[in-house]
Amino acid sequence: MDKRITVAQLIPGLIVGDLGGGLELYSIRLAQAIDKNQFRVQMVNLWRFDRPIERQWEAELRETGIDVYYGPPFGQRMQQSVVQAWHCLRLQLQSLQPDIIHAHGEYAGIVGMALSLTTHRPRLIRTCHTLLEFPRHPPLRFVTAALYPLLAAAQVGVSTAIVDNLRSNPLARLARRPVWLINNGIDLQRVLKRRTRANLRQELGLSADIPLFGLVGRLTEQKGIPYALQAFALLRKRIPAAVFVIVGTGYGEKPQALQAQAAALELERSVYWLGARADAIDIIASLDVLVSASLWEGLPTVILEAMAVGTPVAATDIPGTRELIIHEQTGLLAPPRDPAALAIAMERLIRDHGLAQRLVIAARKHVTQFTINHAARRYEHLYHLLMS
Repeated sequence: MDKRITVAQLIPGLIVGDLGGGLELYSIRLAQAIDKNQFRVQMVNLWRFDRPIERQWEAELRETGIDVYYGPPFGQRMQQSVVQAWHCLRLQLQSLQPDIIHAHGEYAGIVGMALSLTTHRPRLIRTCHTLLEFPRHPPLRFVTAALYPLLAAAQVGVSTAIVDNLRSNPLARLARRPVWLINNGIDLQRVLKRRTRANLRQELGLSADIPLFGLVGRLTEQKGIPYALQAFALLRKRIPAAVFVIVGTGYGEKPQALQAQAAALELERSVYWLGARADAIDIIASLDVLVSASLWEGLPTVILEAMAVGTPVAATDIPGTRELIIHEQTGLLAPPRDPAALAIAMERLIRDHGLAQRLVIAARKHVTQFTINHAARRYEHLYHLLMS
């Protein structure tokens, strides 16, 4: 008889490098790092997106002994899709019988609460990956914030700022449910192993002396891409040969709106929209500077990866990011929504090679504190505490 604790990692979907990002990648790496002698790990996806990247991630997960399950196909109407995901997964979990549901992300948290109430009452852990959930739906944010302390056996924040925010909730204090700090982490060996040494400059036909900047992230409001484009337009006035690549995709009309903005800034020939890429780590390693213009974050995985492969970072000074990028020590920070300041940081990293190298060396040392193995051991301890 299998006496291992069964943990269902609940995420939106296997869409890393496409419609998904750091949250999904972190959850996958966590599932792989959990001790399989003590835990049976299931990767449960709210939705099936029917995209090629799903099959790649599913194959990798199954090779490492992790079962993969899907909810219904994703639909464009989010409310309906959430209800359908709950209904489909409820039927599956009645037979899977996980001991713990570990929900990652906003919608996985909603479905996780519903599943914990309507199946066999597994223990629910909710990991919060961002400081601002449901940015366009404040009432939903307030409702879920009230429900988590009552329905989740424990909550986890991936950064100090998130944990402080969760603990400030009066209901969390009344319910006396634990709130843990478990930082995002990366698998340094896997990050380096994933590199194929592909040459982005060769792909784009760029010579070695052309300054190459890049932003990796979904095309959403959170990532502050309009401000990054404005900063690059200012930079181009001082460094006309510079090139900017943007890796990621988005929903609805957002990609077209951003491309229209780039055209209005006369950047059509200097900005490359690379879309979803499975080789993002090679792209990050090819850059002279990684740019992060985010307006809010949790603990951004893409910055961790840049630090690991030795790419200097110019980022916005926001909670979460500043736990990784210490200004003038492991990277450069600029105020959010300030294109001029961000452009100055980008230019400094290109022109001052000594500064860039000093920051890279310190960043590589700093990133060793944020490993997926450390996070996995912390979660294993939490799982055991809940089951006892």
